[in-house]
Amino acid sequence: MTPRTAVYARYSSDRQSPASIQDQLRKCREFAEKNNWDFQDEHVYTDEALSGAGADRPGLVKLLDAASQLPRPFDVVLLDDTSRLSRNIGDIARAFEKLSFVGIRIIAVSQGIDSQDEQSDVLMTVHSLVDSLYIKELAKKTHRGLEGRALKGLHTGGRCFGYNNIREGDSVRQQINPTEASIVRRIFEMAANSGSLKVIAKTLNAEHVPSPRPRAGRQYATWCPTAIRAMLRRELYAGRMVWNRSRFVKQPGTNKRLRRDRPSSEWLVTEQPELRIIDAALWEKVQSRLTRIADLYAKPAHPGLSNRASTSPYLMTGFLKCGSCGAGLVIVTGRTKGAHPKYGCPQNFYRGACTNGLKERADWLEARLLSELQQAVMKPEAVDYALGEFERQLKATLSDLSNQVGRMRQRSEQIQQELRNLVTMTATCGPSPALIEGINEREQELKSINRQLLTSEPDSVSSQAGGVRQFVTERLSNIRELLSADVQRAKAELKKHISTIEMLPQQTASKGYYIAAGAWNLLGGEEKRVRMVAGEGFEPSTFGL
Repeated sequence: MTPRTAVYARYSSDRQSPASIQDQLRKCREFAEKNNWDFQDEHVYTDEALSGAGADRPGLVKLLDAASQLPRPFDVVLLDDTSRLSRNIGDIARAFEKLSFVGIRIIAVSQGIDSQDEQSDVLMTVHSLVDSLYIKELAKKTHRGLEGRALKGLHTGGRCFGYNNIREGDSVRQQINPTEASIVRRIFEMAANSGSLKVIAKTLNAEHVPSPRPRAGRQYATWCPTAIRAMLRRELYAGRMVWNRSRFVKQPGTNKRLRRDRPSSEWLVTEQPELRIIDAALWEKVQSRLTRIADLYAKPAHPGLSNRASTSPYLMTGFLKCGSCGAGLVIVTGRTKGAHPKYGCPQNFYRGACTNGLKERADWLEARLLSELQQAVMKPEAVDYALGEFERQLKATLSDLSNQVGRMRQRSEQIQQELRNLVTMTATCGPSPALIEGINEREQELKSINRQLLTSEPDSVSSQAGGVRQFVTERLSNIRELLSADVQRAKAELKKHISTIEMLPQQTASKGYYIAAGAWNLLGGEEKRVRMVAGEGFEPSTFGL
């Protein structure tokens, strides 16, 4: 049978040419055509401007997921070289192991590495070690170059509000921007006069004061309390540049960067009075107030935890969107003991940049949403579709298992015949180390096959359908309890079935409430989407504020 190929290609930085992807694909296509293999365009997986240091790349994840499907969609994965798959020794070893386990061959075209070769493990280890060392050495050289610029008083980062970046050849110097500097002084003056971070942000947004440009991937160009806090702590405004205060490390297995503080002995501090925007007296007054507030409201730290959507203990955080501005609804009040947590729009609550001031209790809102889901999943057609998919996939798995069982039985008969021949030869010629070793090896292989055969007998799928239906129905009869048992796992599963739930605020004379607009994608297919009710039945009078 002609081998069917999949291809994975990647380039690291947005400064690299996207043509790099096309060059990698061209080499892999030429290799496949040279060997008369089936190059499948539908199984080309790519990641653009993503580092190979982490394994959480969308293209790579899709490749590995596809490799696990039955029936298997491809037989070979082509790479330009091993560094495209990963620059982390552990990640590349795990990827090779996973692909090899499901019977997929991996070939690095430029390096001549083929997982079917006996030396492939050694070659892969050597090349992945070189790839890993490359990225570490690159980081050291980059840090050394930035240190040299900092010692010369040059700028080493991106844009900083209050300053213009002036390019001088290959270097960048900062220069005070008079308009933005006046905004910085006003922020410090409001903070010195007991203005809270939230009040300052809301005041600036209400007056439409231009805010810093949002970072890449951020949606809203408005003032927020965290940005105000960072500005009030930035020593550059007092004419002092501090470099090397922190470093960033990659979270294992991902491309997420986490900030880590460096010891003060490693900081590089230079005085730059020409960049001073805030005088010493105002700076010290603000810093003293920030310290007092921090001491007054200090809370025990919980290392490793964050209040972001992925780790929030509230089931629907990350799925609900404000119907007025599109921001993700979050818990804005009720975090203290005995209070009721409430969902609200952060653009309104923290910034005053949205007109939606409605806040609704999390338990009420989640109960209504899950009631809708409960009704959807218990419909007979939904259960029938789920059972049909389950039976189809299970039969495909068992079909593959039956083929494996047939091959094992055939090999078992072959080994038994070889053992009879070896025993006869031993009786005729006498025992020898080679014969004894041959008998022992075959006996061990026969034991292994028999052990696998004992656990590989498939039962009838259709005969068990009734029991499976009863199990599914019982488990789904209380979906709220099912999803609340492990919130983080439940959120990960819900991501497969929900894209966005738009929460439309409804204001009345005495109260307000949210109604939802969206759909439950019950089984991952467009043909089985169930619309969320956004009218009658979703806004009972007992709910809302």
